[in-house]
Amino acid sequence: MKEPPVNGDIAVGDVAMAVESLNSSPFRDRLIRAHAATRAVADPVWKAPNGRPIDEYARDQRSRLKRDVESMQLNDFHGGMVHKIEWESILTVAHHQLFTPSPPTPRDLLHVYGPDRNATNDRTAYYRFAWKDKGPHGILHTTDTQIIQEGKLACTAYAYSGQSSYALVGAGMFFQPEFGDATINIRPYVQWLTSASFTGNDRAPASAAAHLGIYVESWARTGGGHYVDRDYWIPVWSQNTSSYLVQQTASGSATAGDGLSTDILAVSQRKYAIFVYVYLETSAGAQQTRNESRYVGLDIDAVVPYVAVEETLL
Repeated sequence: MKEPPVNGDIAVGDVAMAVESLNSSPFRDRLIRAHAATRAVADPVWKAPNGRPIDEYARDQRSRLKRDVESMQLNDFHGGMVHKIEWESILTVAHHQLFTPSPPTPRDLLHVYGPDRNATNDRTAYYRFAWKDKGPHGILHTTDTQIIQEGKLACTAYAYSGQSSYALVGAGMFFQPEFGDATINIRPYVQWLTSASFTGNDRAPASAAAHLGIYVESWARTGGGHYVDRDYWIPVWSQNTSSYLVQQTASGSATAGDGLSTDILAVSQRKYAIFVYVYLETSAGAQQTRNESRYVGLDIDAVVPYVAVEETLL
């Protein structure tokens, strides 16, 4: 069992970084160009300093390290240090006193986040930031305060002939591993209600869709090293039609059993921002003849009562 690391506090700067990252990250690019193609680039072939394949070199170094550590009598090793140089690698082993393991209980490994109704700003239990975005025909209905303190996510996206748009609202929270490196499972619970309309005298096709998503970013405790760990979403409602439909409503809830769950590898040297969101997109075909028009609109009213994050130690 690893000794629990000392967790650094989530500061105001971390909140600002999470929000600014959503403004400039590939996540926002996906909303605007959802189907943009990317060109795959092959990984470079890495070599060790002596020209050996890197996997053989790393395997040999692990074997050498294992032999060195196994030869030490750790029970009698107090206040000492071993320092060894192996080619271009430096191995330093230091010990002051034996670590007494204190295995975490299953409850210690389960973290539940929810609305911060009393504005405590406790990053270990509540939502800490909000983020919203919209296209040219998007409407955002909830404020940052409503998102953080009530878990409410509501927005609208609409489009006329030849147009498309989107709208997005989400709640964010922070996580740091408490007992060492772990695989974490993120599973929100979202209740949602949608209402859609397809109107006009033009029979051009129109479409509307609602999605729920989980987005995870991380960075080093000391700052820098920003990385997108996961961008995962599921559709909960969609309609593609040329018919005239008004206020077509649907409702439901989504959690792990509905596919709204994802896993990532979390290490104790990094901080993690988890963002749970609703995302709408609408599109209407171009006019077929003069003086005809087409309209499609989609609303969503959702709430996120809680988000569970569970650690499985490595």
